[in-house]
Amino acid sequence: MCRSILMLLIAMWILIGPASSQPLFEDSKAFDLSSETAMAITGPVILSTKRMVFETGRFLDLEVHDPKSSGNWGASGDVPVAQVFRVSGDAGPLRQGNTLCGDQPVTYMATWSEDSSGFTYLGVAMFTGMEPPAGIAGQALCATYFFSMDVTE
Repeated sequence: MCRSILMLLIAMWILIGPASSQPLFEDSKAFDLSSETAMAITGPVILSTKRMVFETGRFLDLEVHDPKSSGNWGASGDVPVAQVFRVSGDAGPLRQGNTLCGDQPVTYMATWSEDSSGFTYLGVAMFTGMEPPAGIAGQALCATYFFSMDVTE
């Protein structure tokens, strides 16, 4: 019986994919900054599959383009799947007058979860250009930000 349940769980994991392929959901969740770029530009954020809200109150509207985009994601390019979103809106100046992609408009955003040093991080990559990204090595990549997914109670 236990073996049957284990086999069922393995089959579901293969069909559905690992949980890390979908770090964002419809319900909003707050994420604390974890990288120097997030510290300098975004600050903490509130994210869902519909919107990214910054500490300034400014936001980007998101539309799911590909919920499980295969590619080379993550800080090292070793994360195989990310959520890719079309972005609309302009967050404008954020912390210290910095913007997400310099003077270029953000057109796509990718998110993934990534484990490092015993912690789980939310990776967020911003892209410019008209073509959807297929990984972080693309020329349209303009910035990456990392946020903590581990909440201490």
